[in-house]
Amino acid sequence: MSILEEFLAGLKEHSADYLLSFFAQNARIVDVHGKRWTREEISKNLVSLFAPYAKKNAAYSIEETLIDENDQLVVMILWKNALVASMERVWMHRMTAVLVYKGDDWAIALQHITPVQP
Repeated sequence: MSILEEFLAGLKEHSADYLLSFFAQNARIVDVHGKRWTREEISKNLVSLFAPYAKKNAAYSIEETLIDENDQLVVMILWKNALVASMERVWMHRMTAVLVYKGDDWAIALQHITPVQP
């Protein structure tokens, strides 16, 4: 969980290169529009992908944590005030993150972001 917390908090204060280090080599993201991104695409677009979550007033709370016996961690995070310019009325998102244990540390293997209607 500390790795995930560091990533989430780091969205507001760290560089894209630093944040990319949290992702596994085969990581995938499904963004709020349903577009799938590979790690290479994430690398090139990390700033724009996570811009809504780096805003000063964007806040998150961890809703649920599930641990699988295969060294996987699934975490559901609710974001508030994470506005996406093309989706003006949607200011809440649910980010589901799947982390896998690789070597000595955890890495984000998958993130799926969905809009939430308040």
